[in-house]
Amino acid sequence: MSPPFEPFATCSLPYLSWKTVFLVAITSARRVSELRVLTVDPPYTVTTLVNTSNKGPSGKKKGRSKKAHVLAASVEQATQNFLEKGEQIAKESHDLKEELIVAVEDVRKQGETMRIASSEFADDPCSSMKRGTMVRAARALLSAVTRLLILADMADVMRLLSHLKIVEEALEAVKNATNEQDLANRFKEFGKEMVKLNYVAARRQQELKDPHCRDEMAAARGALKKNATMLYTASQAFLRHPDVAATRANRDYVFKQVQEAIAGISNAAQATSPTDENKGHTGIGELAAALNEFDNKIILDPMTFSEARFRPSLEERLESIISGAALMADSSCTRDDRRERIVAECNAVRQALQDLLSEYMNNVSDILFLVFSSSMDC
Repeated sequence: MSPPFEPFATCSLPYLSWKTVFLVAITSARRVSELRVLTVDPPYTVTTLVNTSNKGPSGKKKGRSKKAHVLAASVEQATQNFLEKGEQIAKESHDLKEELIVAVEDVRKQGETMRIASSEFADDPCSSMKRGTMVRAARALLSAVTRLLILADMADVMRLLSHLKIVEEALEAVKNATNEQDLANRFKEFGKEMVKLNYVAARRQQELKDPHCRDEMAAARGALKKNATMLYTASQAFLRHPDVAATRANRDYVFKQVQEAIAGISNAAQATSPTDENKGHTGIGELAAALNEFDNKIILDPMTFSEARFRPSLEERLESIISGAALMADSSCTRDDRRERIVAECNAVRQALQDLLSEYMNNVSDILFLVFSSSMDC
């Protein structure tokens, strides 16, 4: 079932001039012609689709616009390019193939309606009836385009998730290898799937709009690459010395790190990371609750600690808390001496977190050194 869309609820267009109406249509068509949506966000409004150009003011002289028929032809060409790319995505998609085909046909239908309406309006731009008909056609076209964009974005996410599932299966096969030759063969297949996953994940990372999700994706990809290189060595040591507890613990640790990295990519791609944690805590009760939650989060098992995974989230949580404390410090009812104390304590907490993370890293290094030393002795 298609989600409800109100892409034009915030914009009233019946009284726009014929030049503005054409510019709205062509600007929207050009902006969506690349068929790319940056993360799954709430439905766009027409002001988002049209008025968010990053190109700045136009360098063209004012009062000189293209002829109406030229603008109409440009909209038609942009819509045709959009349809070609939409059809290509529909052919490549497996999970949403039928939905994408229906969405493409809807865009084609609305595009044809828009073509006819714009042509008639270009012939008689002073007709309020034809202007209204074209406005309604533009609304319907943009609504259909928005649906197709969101479906295309969902198809990209589902493609990434399918790659993640394949990598998970290849990882499990590596874990179940019975001898070194079997391990070499299975790890080779795992490496091939890793290359494909890294390509898809990197492209998705570039398309993510939320900076937090981009950082999560980058950290997860980095952790996956780092631990995947250790996976073969750890598994090989375990197969050579299956009775040594240290080699088993080392292999299990690396496997767990790889699994967590895969889960991190999945969460970032689907934007399932908690978003409320990124917002500033302004209320006193909310600030106290955030402090208690942060206090629980910093208690970690050194064996499972990963700097790439935990450092960004802990630092971001702390900065969110400090933002709330800063609002309290800036309050007009806060005394000067207390304001200075709040600032000093915030700086002290920042430093304490860095010291704690450094201590965790030192402990992890010591543990890994002991594990590898014992495995080499065996």
